[in-house]
Amino acid sequence: MRQPTHHIANKPAGSYAGKLRAAKRLPRSNIVTAKSNIDYLATVERTMRIVEHLSDARNGLSVSEIARFLDVNKSIAFRILATLETLHYIYQDPVTQLYRLTYRISNLALRQLANSRILDQCVAPLRALAERSGELVRLAVIENDRPVWIHSESGVQRRLQVAPTYGLDISLHSHATAKAWLFTLPDEEVERLIGHKRLKDYTKHTITTLRALKGDLAEARQRGFALSYEEHELGVGTVAAPIIVENVNGTPLCVGVVSLAAPVSRMDRVQFIQAGHQVVEATHLLAEVWPSDMAPQRLGHSPASKRLR
Repeated sequence: MRQPTHHIANKPAGSYAGKLRAAKRLPRSNIVTAKSNIDYLATVERTMRIVEHLSDARNGLSVSEIARFLDVNKSIAFRILATLETLHYIYQDPVTQLYRLTYRISNLALRQLANSRILDQCVAPLRALAERSGELVRLAVIENDRPVWIHSESGVQRRLQVAPTYGLDISLHSHATAKAWLFTLPDEEVERLIGHKRLKDYTKHTITTLRALKGDLAEARQRGFALSYEEHELGVGTVAAPIIVENVNGTPLCVGVVSLAAPVSRMDRVQFIQAGHQVVEATHLLAEVWPSDMAPQRLGHSPASKRLR
Protein backbone atom coordinates (compact mmCIF):
# COMPACT_ATOMS: atom_id res chain seq x y z
CA MET A 1 0.00 0.00 0.00
CA ARG A 2 1.43 3.39 -0.99
CA GLN A 3 2.54 5.57 1.89
CA PRO A 4 1.10 9.11 2.00
CA THR A 5 3.51 11.90 1.13
CA HIS A 6 3.97 14.64 3.72
CA HIS A 7 5.12 18.08 2.66
CA ILE A 8 7.19 20.63 4.48
CA ALA A 9 6.34 24.07 3.16
CA ASN A 10 9.58 25.94 2.52
CA LYS A 11 8.08 29.41 2.85
CA PRO A 12 8.40 32.54 4.99
CA ALA A 13 7.25 32.04 8.57
CA GLY A 14 4.05 33.63 9.83
CA SER A 15 0.48 33.92 8.66
CA TYR A 16 -0.61 35.71 5.52
CA ALA A 17 -2.29 38.40 7.61
CA GLY A 18 0.97 38.89 9.47
CA LYS A 19 2.84 39.27 6.20
CA LEU A 20 0.36 41.93 5.10
CA ARG A 21 0.84 43.86 8.35
CA ALA A 22 4.60 43.65 7.98
CA ALA A 23 4.46 44.81 4.37
CA LYS A 24 2.42 47.85 5.33
CA ARG A 25 5.22 48.96 7.63
CA LEU A 26 7.76 49.01 4.80
CA PRO A 27 8.91 52.53 3.88
CA ARG A 28 7.92 53.65 0.43
CA SER A 29 11.60 53.87 -0.53
CA ASN A 30 11.76 50.08 -0.25
CA ILE A 31 8.99 49.71 -2.80
CA VAL A 32 9.90 52.36 -5.36
CA THR A 33 13.14 54.33 -5.57
CA ALA A 34 12.16 57.96 -6.09
CA LYS A 35 14.00 59.75 -8.91
CA SER A 36 13.56 63.42 -9.66
CA ASN A 37 13.27 62.82 -13.40
CA ILE A 38 10.62 60.09 -13.15
CA ASP A 39 6.94 60.68 -12.44
CA TYR A 40 5.81 58.48 -9.57
CA LEU A 41 2.35 56.98 -10.10
CA ALA A 42 0.79 55.79 -6.86
CA THR A 43 -1.98 53.95 -8.70
CA VAL A 44 0.52 51.80 -10.58
CA GLU A 45 2.29 50.94 -7.32
CA ARG A 46 -1.00 50.05 -5.63
CA THR A 47 -2.05 47.91 -8.57
CA MET A 48 1.15 45.91 -8.57
CA ARG A 49 1.05 45.47 -4.80
CA ILE A 50 -2.48 44.06 -5.11
CA VAL A 51 -1.30 41.58 -7.75
CA GLU A 52 1.71 40.54 -5.66
CA HIS A 53 -0.29 39.95 -2.50
CA LEU A 54 -3.18 38.22 -4.20
CA SER A 55 -0.61 35.68 -5.41
CA ASP A 56 -0.06 34.66 -1.77
CA ALA A 57 -3.74 34.66 -0.77
CA ARG A 58 -4.89 31.10 -1.35
CA ASN A 59 -8.53 31.85 -0.49
CA GLY A 60 -8.62 35.31 -2.04
CA LEU A 61 -9.09 38.75 -0.47
CA SER A 62 -12.06 41.05 0.04
CA VAL A 63 -12.22 44.70 -0.96
CA SER A 64 -11.99 45.66 2.71
CA GLU A 65 -8.85 43.56 3.26
CA ILE A 66 -7.17 45.04 0.20
CA ALA A 67 -8.14 48.58 1.19
CA ARG A 68 -6.68 48.06 4.67
CA PHE A 69 -3.49 46.64 3.21
CA LEU A 70 -3.06 49.60 0.87
CA ASP A 71 -4.18 52.03 3.57
CA VAL A 72 -6.72 53.64 1.23
CA ASN A 73 -10.49 53.95 1.23
CA LYS A 74 -12.57 51.16 -0.27
CA SER A 75 -13.61 53.17 -3.32
CA ILE A 76 -9.99 53.47 -4.50
CA ALA A 77 -9.35 49.78 -3.92
CA PHE A 78 -12.59 48.88 -5.70
CA ARG A 79 -11.72 50.95 -8.80
CA ILE A 80 -8.34 49.25 -9.12
CA LEU A 81 -9.91 45.82 -8.65
CA ALA A 82 -12.63 46.60 -11.18
CA THR A 83 -9.97 47.59 -13.75
CA LEU A 84 -7.95 44.43 -13.14
CA GLU A 85 -11.12 42.36 -13.43
CA THR A 86 -12.02 44.02 -16.74
CA LEU A 87 -8.55 43.16 -18.03
CA HIS A 88 -9.06 39.55 -16.84
CA TYR A 89 -6.11 39.57 -14.42
CA ILE A 90 -8.37 38.88 -11.44
CA TYR A 91 -11.85 37.54 -10.86
CA GLN A 92 -14.37 37.77 -8.03
CA ASP A 93 -15.73 34.55 -6.62
CA PRO A 94 -19.54 34.77 -6.99
CA VAL A 95 -20.10 32.92 -3.70
CA THR A 96 -17.48 34.37 -1.33
CA GLN A 97 -17.13 37.73 -3.12
CA LEU A 98 -13.36 37.41 -2.65
CA TYR A 99 -10.91 38.40 -5.38
CA ARG A 100 -8.32 36.02 -6.81
CA LEU A 101 -5.75 36.13 -9.58
CA THR A 102 -6.49 34.48 -12.90
CA TYR A 103 -3.93 32.40 -14.77
CA ARG A 104 -3.40 35.29 -17.17
CA ILE A 105 -0.63 36.41 -14.79
CA SER A 106 1.00 32.97 -14.98
CA ASN A 107 0.74 33.09 -18.76
CA LEU A 108 2.74 36.32 -18.83
CA ALA A 109 5.51 34.75 -16.76
CA LEU A 110 5.61 31.64 -18.95
CA ARG A 111 5.84 33.80 -22.08
CA GLN A 112 8.72 35.75 -20.53
CA LEU A 113 10.56 32.53 -19.68
CA ALA A 114 9.97 31.19 -23.18
CA ASN A 115 11.24 34.37 -24.83
CA SER A 116 14.34 34.53 -22.63
CA ARG A 117 15.18 30.87 -23.47
CA ILE A 118 16.77 30.61 -20.03
CA LEU A 119 15.21 27.22 -19.34
CA ASP A 120 16.05 25.70 -22.72
CA GLN A 121 19.52 24.64 -21.56
CA CYS A 122 19.19 25.03 -17.79
CA VAL A 123 16.56 22.40 -17.02
CA ALA A 124 18.72 19.37 -17.78
CA PRO A 125 21.46 20.07 -15.17
CA LEU A 126 18.83 20.97 -12.57
CA ARG A 127 16.84 17.80 -13.22
CA ALA A 128 19.99 15.68 -13.10
CA LEU A 129 20.92 17.15 -9.71
CA ALA A 130 17.38 16.57 -8.38
CA GLU A 131 17.32 12.97 -9.58
CA ARG A 132 20.81 12.24 -8.24
CA SER A 133 20.09 13.73 -4.81
CA GLY A 134 16.41 12.85 -4.61
CA GLU A 135 15.70 16.32 -3.22
CA LEU A 136 14.20 19.66 -4.23
CA VAL A 137 16.41 21.75 -6.55
CA ARG A 138 15.55 25.35 -7.47
CA LEU A 139 16.88 28.00 -9.82
CA ALA A 140 16.75 31.70 -8.97
CA VAL A 141 17.83 34.67 -11.08
CA ILE A 142 19.05 37.98 -9.68
CA GLU A 143 16.74 40.88 -10.49
CA ASN A 144 16.87 44.36 -8.98
CA ASP A 145 19.15 43.34 -6.11
CA ARG A 146 17.05 40.31 -5.17
CA PRO A 147 17.08 36.62 -6.04
CA VAL A 148 13.81 35.47 -7.62
CA TRP A 149 12.90 31.79 -7.96
CA ILE A 150 11.83 30.84 -11.47
CA HIS A 151 12.03 27.04 -11.67
CA SER A 152 12.20 23.90 -9.52
CA GLU A 153 12.86 20.21 -10.03
CA SER A 154 11.98 17.49 -7.51
CA GLY A 155 13.78 14.19 -7.08
CA VAL A 156 12.27 10.80 -6.33
CA GLN A 157 9.04 10.87 -4.39
CA ARG A 158 9.62 10.27 -0.69
CA ARG A 159 7.32 10.17 2.30
CA LEU A 160 8.74 13.48 3.52
CA GLN A 161 9.34 16.26 1.02
CA VAL A 162 10.15 19.95 0.94
CA ALA A 163 7.38 21.52 -1.13
CA PRO A 164 8.51 24.17 -3.65
CA THR A 165 7.20 27.69 -3.09
CA TYR A 166 7.75 30.88 -5.06
CA GLY A 167 7.38 33.70 -2.55
CA LEU A 168 8.42 37.12 -3.80
CA ASP A 169 10.49 37.89 -0.74
CA ILE A 170 13.54 35.71 -0.16
CA SER A 171 14.99 36.66 3.22
CA LEU A 172 18.54 37.84 2.62
CA HIS A 173 19.95 36.70 5.97
CA SER A 174 18.20 33.35 6.48
CA HIS A 175 17.81 31.81 3.00
CA ALA A 176 20.82 29.97 1.55
CA THR A 177 19.77 31.20 -1.90
CA ALA A 178 20.19 34.82 -0.85
CA LYS A 179 23.39 34.18 1.07
CA ALA A 180 24.92 32.46 -1.98
CA TRP A 181 24.42 35.71 -3.86
CA LEU A 182 25.49 37.95 -0.99
CA PHE A 183 28.88 36.31 -0.57
CA THR A 184 29.78 37.34 -4.13
CA LEU A 185 29.33 41.02 -3.21
CA PRO A 186 31.74 43.44 -1.50
CA ASP A 187 31.19 43.98 2.25
CA GLU A 188 29.95 47.54 1.71
CA GLU A 189 27.27 46.26 -0.67
CA VAL A 190 26.18 43.64 1.86
CA GLU A 191 25.94 46.33 4.55
CA ARG A 192 23.80 48.48 2.24
CA LEU A 193 21.41 45.63 1.55
CA ILE A 194 21.20 44.25 5.10
CA GLY A 195 21.53 47.37 7.26
CA HIS A 196 22.77 47.48 10.84
CA LYS A 197 19.55 46.77 12.74
CA ARG A 198 18.85 43.46 14.43
CA LEU A 199 17.63 40.95 11.85
CA LYS A 200 14.39 39.02 12.11
CA ASP A 201 14.70 35.65 13.84
CA TYR A 202 12.60 33.12 11.95
CA THR A 203 13.84 30.29 14.18
CA LYS A 204 16.21 29.92 17.14
CA HIS A 205 18.98 29.18 14.62
CA THR A 206 18.56 32.37 12.55
CA ILE A 207 21.52 34.73 12.27
CA THR A 208 20.32 38.07 13.65
CA THR A 209 23.32 40.45 13.43
CA LEU A 210 25.24 41.87 10.48
CA ARG A 211 28.54 40.87 12.08
CA ALA A 212 27.50 37.22 12.43
CA LEU A 213 26.11 37.21 8.91
CA LYS A 214 29.35 38.56 7.46
CA GLY A 215 31.22 35.79 9.28
CA ASP A 216 28.84 33.20 7.83
CA LEU A 217 29.27 34.69 4.35
CA ALA A 218 33.06 34.53 4.69
CA GLU A 219 32.84 30.80 5.43
CA ALA A 220 30.45 30.30 2.51
CA ARG A 221 32.83 32.19 0.23
CA GLN A 222 35.65 29.82 1.18
CA ARG A 223 33.48 26.74 0.53
CA GLY A 224 31.96 28.07 -2.66
CA PHE A 225 28.37 27.60 -1.43
CA ALA A 226 26.07 28.82 1.34
CA LEU A 227 24.32 26.75 3.99
CA SER A 228 21.10 27.44 5.87
CA TYR A 229 20.43 24.75 8.46
CA GLU A 230 17.02 25.36 10.05
CA GLU A 231 17.73 29.11 9.92
CA HIS A 232 14.56 30.00 8.05
CA GLU A 233 12.31 27.08 8.92
CA LEU A 234 12.68 24.35 11.51
CA GLY A 235 13.15 20.94 9.97
CA VAL A 236 14.53 22.24 6.66
CA GLY A 237 18.10 22.70 5.46
CA THR A 238 19.36 24.22 2.20
CA VAL A 239 22.65 24.60 0.36
CA ALA A 240 23.03 27.05 -2.52
CA ALA A 241 25.75 28.20 -4.92
CA PRO A 242 25.98 31.19 -7.26
CA ILE A 243 26.03 31.02 -11.06
CA ILE A 244 28.93 33.20 -12.19
CA VAL A 245 29.27 34.56 -15.73
CA GLU A 246 31.36 37.31 -17.28
CA ASN A 247 29.84 40.76 -17.55
CA VAL A 248 30.09 42.70 -20.83
CA ASN A 249 33.25 44.36 -19.54
CA GLY A 250 34.83 41.02 -18.66
CA THR A 251 34.24 41.10 -14.91
CA PRO A 252 32.63 38.11 -13.13
CA LEU A 253 29.07 38.54 -11.90
CA CYS A 254 26.46 36.43 -10.12
CA VAL A 255 23.40 36.12 -12.37
CA GLY A 256 21.59 33.32 -10.56
CA VAL A 257 21.64 30.75 -7.77
CA VAL A 258 21.01 27.01 -7.61
CA SER A 259 19.76 25.59 -4.30
CA LEU A 260 19.06 22.13 -2.90
CA ALA A 261 16.66 21.74 0.04
CA ALA A 262 15.85 18.70 2.16
CA PRO A 263 14.40 17.77 5.56
CA VAL A 264 17.09 17.71 8.28
CA SER A 265 15.67 14.37 9.37
CA ARG A 266 17.10 12.94 6.15
CA MET A 267 20.26 15.02 5.74
CA ASP A 268 22.55 16.25 8.51
CA ARG A 269 25.09 19.08 8.24
CA VAL A 270 27.83 16.82 6.88
CA GLN A 271 25.53 15.51 4.15
CA PHE A 272 24.46 19.04 3.24
CA ILE A 273 28.11 20.02 2.89
CA GLN A 274 28.65 17.05 0.60
CA ALA A 275 25.59 18.02 -1.43
CA GLY A 276 26.93 21.56 -1.68
CA HIS A 277 29.79 20.40 -3.89
CA GLN A 278 27.25 18.80 -6.25
CA VAL A 279 25.34 22.08 -6.38
CA VAL A 280 28.54 23.94 -7.30
CA GLU A 281 29.13 21.50 -10.16
CA ALA A 282 25.62 22.21 -11.44
CA THR A 283 26.24 25.98 -11.37
CA HIS A 284 29.36 25.51 -13.51
CA LEU A 285 27.28 23.69 -16.11
CA LEU A 286 24.62 26.41 -16.04
CA ALA A 287 27.22 29.16 -16.42
CA GLU A 288 28.44 27.52 -19.63
CA VAL A 289 24.96 27.52 -21.20
CA TRP A 290 23.62 30.77 -19.72
CA PRO A 291 21.82 32.77 -22.47
CA SER A 292 24.07 35.53 -23.78
CA ASP A 293 21.13 37.90 -24.18
CA MET A 294 20.32 37.65 -20.46
CA ALA A 295 22.43 40.75 -19.93
CA PRO A 296 23.16 41.38 -16.23
CA GLN A 297 22.50 45.12 -16.64
CA ARG A 298 19.04 44.35 -17.96
CA LEU A 299 18.32 42.41 -14.78
CA GLY A 300 19.17 45.38 -12.60
CA HIS A 301 22.31 43.99 -10.95
CA SER A 302 24.63 45.78 -8.59
CA PRO A 303 28.07 46.72 -9.96
CA ALA A 304 30.43 43.80 -10.53
CA SER A 305 31.76 42.42 -7.29
CA LYS A 306 35.41 42.73 -6.33
CA ARG A 307 34.88 39.58 -4.28
CA LEU A 308 34.72 37.50 -7.45
CA ARG A 309 38.11 38.56 -8.71
